[in-house]
Amino acid sequence: MIFHLLLAVFLAFAANKFFVPDLDFEIKHGFYARIFDFVGDAPDQYRILPLLPLKLLCNWLPFNHAVLLYNGILGFICFELLWVLYGTQKPQKRLLLNLGFAAGYIYTQYTGWRPDSMALLALCLGIAFAVMKISSPKWKLLVLGIGIVALSYSRAEIAFIYAIFFAFYLNDLRLIIFSIVPIAAHFSLQLWIFPEAHYYTKPIMFWDNLGLHFIVNNPATYLILAAIIGFWSPLLRFLRKDIQKNLYFYVLLVGYLGLVLIVGRLNELRLYLPFLPLFLLLLNGERQRTGN
Repeated sequence: MIFHLLLAVFLAFAANKFFVPDLDFEIKHGFYARIFDFVGDAPDQYRILPLLPLKLLCNWLPFNHAVLLYNGILGFICFELLWVLYGTQKPQKRLLLNLGFAAGYIYTQYTGWRPDSMALLALCLGIAFAVMKISSPKWKLLVLGIGIVALSYSRAEIAFIYAIFFAFYLNDLRLIIFSIVPIAAHFSLQLWIFPEAHYYTKPIMFWDNLGLHFIVNNPATYLILAAIIGFWSPLLRFLRKDIQKNLYFYVLLVGYLGLVLIVGRLNELRLYLPFLPLFLLLLNGERQRTGN
């Protein structure tokens, strides 16, 4: 617990130090202040749920201190949940994995910092934890439904992916009905709850992404390429086996990459963090099945 607490403090302080320009931007322009007043820009205004605790903290603390405390608390929760989702890994390896996550998290935010990214990850990890630990099918279904609703008001496309994923993961295709929730939530946010919110970015980013400008200017790109080259053989062996068993996961991932290619920025690695809990669920299930 102390180890995770220290990692959370490191992560929160590092985020505030790395993203000073973003914090200064908030002081000058009040981007999140307007979201807290429910008059912000889309699409961030539509992702209001994970920002509500930060809004509450900002009633008593300056924005930068509120973000520090917010990320510290949620970072600790994420590390605790990750520890459980690592499953049968040895304690020493779990510690190293969380240490690696803490060190690399900053680079998932590079060129796309959002203070609520940790809250979104905590919610996704919480859903995966509940599905893994709750044995009663009825309670599992109830918690999953609540989680999908919460995700729908946090990031609707992730809620849609989670609904499809768990329909296949739990071998109950009737759960695909949950995918209606994020679609309904998005339209309710856009048409009735925040009808005055306007997009502040270009709606289509396809040609910008094809130009590779964003990818080349992100330092994490080179770290990822180095890891792929260094571990090419075991990575290829793993993918050949895992794609056969969990094809639906990779179809969802590729589909999401296609969506980001069109309307997002491929270099904003924070966008892919919600897939981590799903991957760990699959990996943990495989270890339990094979003992490896």
